[in-house]
Amino acid sequence: MNAAALPHRQVLPRKWSDRSVFDVPEVAEIFETTPWAIYEAIKRGELRVVRIGRLIKIPRHVIEEMLAA
Repeated sequence: MNAAALPHRQVLPRKWSDRSVFDVPEVAEIFETTPWAIYEAIKRGELRVVRIGRLIKIPRHVIEEMLAA
């Protein structure tokens, strides 16, 4: 069965249902940790991000993969 045929399971709380990208403080809230811990995870390569200059954004699919694991 391919991934497209699987029903989508709600991983993130409904509060975040309309978001496709998140910033560091939002991800810290989702994972119930500090922004510092998120920056450290990014630095270690544990969290994939999109960088636009100094701006850091985390795609929704990255967060969902981590929460589902």
